[in-house]
Amino acid sequence: MKNNFWGLIWSSFNEIQGVLLGLLGFLGGIALIRYPFNTSIPLDIVIVVSFFTLLLIATLLSAVNTLLRQKQKLEAEVKELQEVNQKLETEIKQRIIPKIIRVQKDANNNILCLLEASDLFAYDIYISFYYTDDDGFENLIAIGFVNVIQNDGKIQAILNQPYPNYQNIIDALDGNDPKLIEKIIIKPSIPRNFNTGQP
Repeated sequence: MKNNFWGLIWSSFNEIQGVLLGLLGFLGGIALIRYPFNTSIPLDIVIVVSFFTLLLIATLLSAVNTLLRQKQKLEAEVKELQEVNQKLETEIKQRIIPKIIRVQKDANNNILCLLEASDLFAYDIYISFYYTDDDGFENLIAIGFVNVIQNDGKIQAILNQPYPNYQNIIDALDGNDPKLIEKIIIKPSIPRNFNTGQP
């Protein structure tokens, strides 16, 4: 009944009937004092008009109160959905290819990349580094491995076997150029011909 305006009004009317009867008795007493029987305004008209006025006001107030309760309930549900959505987004992000957060050199002068958390990566697995060129092609530029999985889930990946043809790109990674970093993709796999030493 509360799915439309008139349904809400009818429901509100039913909710205020008990209160209305009490107020009606009070209003009737006031009307008899305020308007004696010799008044030019018929008492029955005063009572009828007052009754319907009170009925209308009480019904509308009840409807407004119901709407406010529904609004608060809706806001709570929206907040809960937002929290669930945020959790789902976090879970999805952990299952996709992670992005590079920062690049620096390690103690052996190898490229060390800090990656976002991802369930696809595990400690000490081989990984491959790809560079996406201006035409949209991904080119394998190096092989590496996962060195550390941090407590916060972030991944430390070391690039230790670069392909000579892309040495300039690899050297530039240490500069943490955001545009270059966006073009680097790190995958939790290596080419089938990796052991042959040929790209």
